Amino acid sequence: MRLRFQIVLLTACLGSAARGGDSVREVVTEVRTALEGKRSDSQTAKSLRRMKLAERLDDRTIETLESEGAGAGTMAELLILRDLSRSLPPPARPAIEEPPAPTAAEQQRIWDDAHENARRFTDSLPNFICNEVVRRYTDPDGKGRWRLGDTLVLKLTYFDRQEDYKLVTINNRPTGLSYEEVNGAITEGEFGSLLAAVFAVRSRTNRSWDHWTTLRKRPAHVYAFSIAAANSDYRITSGIGAGDAERVAAGQHGYVYIDDATRMVVRVTAAADSIPPGFPVRKVNLLLDYEFIDVGGRQYLLPLHSETSLDAPPVEHRNETDFRLYRKFSADTSITYDGVAPGKQ
Repeated sequence: MRLRFQIVLLTACLGSAARGGDSVREVVTEVRTALEGKRSDSQTAKSLRRMKLAERLDDRTIETLESEGAGAGTMAELLILRDLSRSLPPPARPAIEEPPAPTAAEQQRIWDDAHENARRFTDSLPNFICNEVVRRYTDPDGKGRWRLGDTLVLKLTYFDRQEDYKLVTINNRPTGLSYEEVNGAITEGEFGSLLAAVFAVRSRTNRSWDHWTTLRKRPAHVYAFSIAAANSDYRITSGIGAGDAERVAAGQHGYVYIDDATRMVVRVTAAADSIPPGFPVRKVNLLLDYEFIDVGGRQYLLPLHSETSLDAPPVEHRNETDFRLYRKFSADTSITYDGVAPGKQ
């Protein structure tokens, strides 16, 4: 993966009252009750906005609520509660019960199966084209005041296991700029390189089974992983052009989500670490979701959505990317400026 940065209930209620805040279990109950009662996403988000946690809300709880049907507004409020509660103690008891962990032997088999599936990932992909829509946000002072800066539409061609990115529009206007020439944060390499790095022998990846979760209504195993900078192919570049560009190697740590039924990797989250002191970029976090998508009458596991956040003080950047309209590669495959291709799709 290459990232270029250019500057360019009663007991529970009494307990929460005593603590002066709400429990994670109450958050879960609020969301589930709203889903069962078919309340609107905006109503649920508004309810969560009034809550103040006395316990730490973790990602696995949020993932389960997302899988159960939590909407975009609800998810946004859950993530805010998560961030605000990072320094709080964990819940006294789990808000969502999990099945028993697999045995050590089963954990090894699950990882080995996922490794083999990842090894075959790029070999299995057809030559194709898709639309990549990137919404780029900035927070000018790191205080959570995010602003949409621009929207990029790219034609992404995958041919002979190589990715090629062609920038088509910026804010719905045609452009002659290349992807590399656009100021701001850009990412490349979603198609296979991140998976290859996690499972590559040279990466000497440390990994361990961490927890169960439910992702898009399917049970999944979550493994924690880490790759030391000395063994990593991950690179961060700061600068506009060759003359002032500075590039560093960084380690990565995060989580790999493996679908229980297929043993395919369906999500990866990663954070850069061991960034050298003094480098303009201080933090990089990535989330990459995969889904089975039809291309030419066959189902392939392909990137669906990614989010990248980058901290280059004093400005923070966040890119939200959606991959759309996958179709087989042909010489006359077209793409329109709004990201929806007529006719040949």
